Amino acid sequence: MTKHAVVGLSLSLRGEAAAYGVRVTAVCPGVVETPILDKGGPDDLPKPPAAGHTREFFRHVQPRFYPADRMAQDIVRGIDRNAALVVAPASARLAWRIWRYIPPVANRMTARHVAWARATFGAQPAEAGTGGAAAEASGGPRRAHR
Repeated sequence: MTKHAVVGLSLSLRGEAAAYGVRVTAVCPGVVETPILDKGGPDDLPKPPAAGHTREFFRHVQPRFYPADRMAQDIVRGIDRNAALVVAPASARLAWRIWRYIPPVANRMTARHVAWARATFGAQPAEAGTGGAAAEASGGPRRAHR
């Protein structure tokens, strides 16, 4: 399931669960300073060419990482306020707004970062029809403008 699907499911569930007194908050963190930045992904999955370079990639995108304790505080505050979404830090909220309101700009920015990662780490585009990160990053297939 994609992150987009998790948010959609959470927002739908939120409306239905409210009738039973259940509150639902989806958390959409930006880059948080945790050991996962140094791990090359799950041990039981094949490693992509950029595996082990997560920290370097995200440093290219965002110079400072959000401290985990501050992220935890933001999450608790969001839950206390019964927020539908917790998007933190501010840089993640900015990225979310760009994706939400001006997707063509977000697509260009993402394509630039993906091109840099390919050149730096030797990663290849995903094969056609695989639904890999390259397809997601490019915004999917292009449509002719009318």
